[in-house]
Formats: sequence, C-alpha cells, structure tokens
Amino acid sequence: MPGSNFWAILLFFTLIVLGFSSAFVMLDVAATVLVDSGLKYSRPTIVTGLTLLSFLMCLPYCTEFGYWLLNGIDRFVNNVLLIAVVWAEVVTSTTIYRYTDVVSQVGRPAFITYNIGFIGAQVFGIALGHGIANPGAGAGAGIGFYVVVSLLSVFLAHTPTSPAPSFWGKPTLLANMPLIKKFAGQKHYLARFWYLAFYSGNQLRRDLNLIVGQGRNWKIPSFLPFLLRYVSGPVLAIILSFAFPEFHQERVDPLMILGFIIAILGLCAMIFGLIFPRYYDVFVPPQRRAEGTEETVVNELKREESLQEVASEEKRGDGVIKSETDAGGGRGSRGLTQRLEEMRGGV
Repeated sequence: MPGSNFWAILLFFTLIVLGFSSAFVMLDVAATVLVDSGLKYSRPTIVTGLTLLSFLMCLPYCTEFGYWLLNGIDRFVNNVLLIAVVWAEVVTSTTIYRYTDVVSQVGRPAFITYNIGFIGAQVFGIALGHGIANPGAGAGAGIGFYVVVSLLSVFLAHTPTSPAPSFWGKPTLLANMPLIKKFAGQKHYLARFWYLAFYSGNQLRRDLNLIVGQGRNWKIPSFLPFLLRYVSGPVLAIILSFAFPEFHQERVDPLMILGFIIAILGLCAMIFGLIFPRYYDVFVPPQRRAEGTEETVVNELKREESLQEVASEEKRGDGVIKSETDAGGGRGSRGLTQRLEEMRGGV
C-alpha cells in the first residue's frame, strides 16, 4: 500500500486520541462528583489527584503480564459488572420510580409479590435452563412462574381509586369475552395489573417528556418502558448468566479470579447502595439530596405538581412576601411571580 508508514502513524494516532477522549470523560465524571459533593479542595487539586491515582493504577498494565491482567479484568468487569448495572437501570427505573403511587393504589403486598414474580422468574428460569442444559425448558418455567405469581398479586391487590387508561380501566376491546366480562368488568383486575406492571415506566416516560419532549424534540414513545422492562431486562439477565459458566472454565487462572472478584465487589457496592442509599449521600450535593423524595399525586406529572405548589406558596406567603418586598424593594414578590410564570410557560 502506498504510504504505508504514514497510514500506520495515522491509525495509531487515532487509537491514542480515542484513549485520551475516553480518559477525559471518565476523569471529568469522577472530578465532577467529588467537586459537587462539597469536598473542600479546589477542582485543579482534585483533578491532579485523580490523574496521579489513575496513572498509578495503570502501571501494572505496563508490565510483562499486563496483557493477561487487562484480559482478566476487562472480561469480567464487562461481562458481569457492566451488564448487571445496565440490567439494574432498565429494571429499577421502571419498577421503583414513583412506587409509592403504585402502593397507594394496589397495596404494598401486591407490589412486593408482583416484583418477586418478575425478578424471581428471571432467576428461576435462567438457573433451571443452565442446570438441566435446556434453554427452552428454563424459558417456559420462568414465564410460567411469572404468570402464576402475577395472577396472585392481582388477586391480592386493592381496587385502584384513580382510573387506569381506558383499555385497562374499561376493557372495551375484550368486553365480549366471558372471563373478562365476569371478572375484569366487576373487579377491575386489569386496572390492578396495569398499575403493577406498567405504571412506573409509563409515568417515568410522561415526566421525562416534559423535559426532553419540548419544541421539535421527539417525545419518548409509549412502548419504550415496556421494551426496557420486559425485553431488555430479561435479555440482559440471560447475557449476564453466561459470565458465570465462563468463569468456571477459567477458575484456575489467578488473573481471571482477580477480575471476577473486582466485578463481584462492584456488584456488592451496587446492591449496598440500593439497600442503604443514604450512605452514598456524601457523593450528592447537599442542596440536591431531597430530590425525588417529594410527594406525588397518582397519574399527575411532577411539573404540574410543582406548579400547583408554587401557586399555593404564593397565596400562603402574602405576609412573608410583603415583608421581603418592603425590605428589598419588591424583589421577593417579583422573583416568586417570575418562577410561577416560567413554570407555566414550560408546561
């Protein structure tokens, strides 16, 4: 190839630039977390410290066994920790988000029972499929487990006081079926199932559309929460399950064992944060630690609730605003009114 040396230089220069860009992004994320957490050091000091720490952590990869060390850590961090983190994101975001709304409509026992069935079906089906070396039997057993526990949770659930969407609240398309006519029309079983299975993901989509779906931006489609929870979640769980038989084959390699241990420690840190989230408050700016804990109203958007809160605040705080106005030349009243008008314009 003409100019082969020149193209080789360009190739490796491109790889170096790609490595730099990835390092800059990861370093900036870590530095931003530490700076926003209120650490009493300047940003240049924090960035310098993180750069030196990263340099020291990379030195083992420059030794004679560096390639095998990289292979062991990279394999299991990607195949275990990375897949598990993405699975947790797609499942918990469509399960835990505004779960208090679901509990208020169907009750805590039904909510817990349904999610035990959903997550337990993945664990049971995958474990059985690997155990008997029959993926079809494992998939069938997992789906059957989910169906049985889901029916149990629906019967345990309360009848929702807030109406579900028309298809689920009033089953028009299925109204001619005898079972639907007998049970769903009288007991609102379909509405109970909708709250247990789809409410959190659908409400997350609606709330996000107030932020990302403005102007010419596309809105998040209604089918995306379903794909995240019931397609991406099980598929990621299946991919994650392949990492453990792979480790069993490599269990005699010390570097593979090291990579697997690091991945499991990352999983433990993730589970610890789910059970005891307040211990990670140190990484959250103090002024933002209350975000997500505000009260919500079933089937209402968060932005609408904030708008109502500001309006009621304006009505209740006439005396306070008047005193602030007298002391500050009217800035307090105009500031609150401006907030209200901005939120109205955004909605």
